[in-house]
Amino acid sequence: MFSIAADVRNTLGECPLWCERTRRLYWTDIEASELLAIEEGIDVVMRWSLSERLGSFALTEQDHILLMGFATRLAFYDLNSGLIIPVAASPGDTGTRIGDGRCDRAGNFVFGTMDDDYPVKVIGKFHRLNAATLTVETLALPDVAIPNSICFSPDGSTLYYCDSMQGRIMCCDYLSLQNQRVFTKIEGDGAPDGSCIDAQGYLWNAEWGGSRVVRYSPGGEIHSILSAPALQTTCPVLGGSSLHTLSVQSLFTQ
Repeated sequence: MFSIAADVRNTLGECPLWCERTRRLYWTDIEASELLAIEEGIDVVMRWSLSERLGSFALTEQDHILLMGFATRLAFYDLNSGLIIPVAASPGDTGTRIGDGRCDRAGNFVFGTMDDDYPVKVIGKFHRLNAATLTVETLALPDVAIPNSICFSPDGSTLYYCDSMQGRIMCCDYLSLQNQRVFTKIEGDGAPDGSCIDAQGYLWNAEWGGSRVVRYSPGGEIHSILSAPALQTTCPVLGGSSLHTLSVQSLFTQ
């Protein structure tokens, strides 16, 4: 059963990320241009006001430094000082912003760009920031309207991704980007939003407009469905003690 961990009423809560070293759960409120966090056992919400919207982010080897996928650029961000160190401009077309993103097993940051206007056009792409060279390449995957569900199988060999507008989650062989195939089609009224993978290789997907989180087997079959007390669930993450706590972000609606 779900309970409210932080009643922050996000405009668009996204990209929850658990840090085992600091015992913190981070997430972004995209439209509020804000990074938030709660620390295990402490009932206080930490907030960082940002200069632009934050679509996604990743941990680094330093606890106080995050890699930020801002709307228009990638940059390192110092949580202590607020210092921003530019890495690369967004590789997306004019009029797009950075959206969902996740690190692969080698620390490379795979992320999507999407139309920054509505109705969204199919002008988004998937990209990868090389952790060693800090250079960005565009992946040979189809263009998308709303990139989401970026995550990897436990052994790193399979990349999962989706275009939320298409109502299905895709996957492919990550090294070659070949064997692009449908992992699962979404049943009901919801659309696939963010996803994460557990240690058994099962994929957890939050359904936008579906009020639920669905766990899929590695073969794409529904294993279990968790009803959520929010209409617009956006992204799940596993964290906490023994990584047994499922946290889900959402959009606040009145």
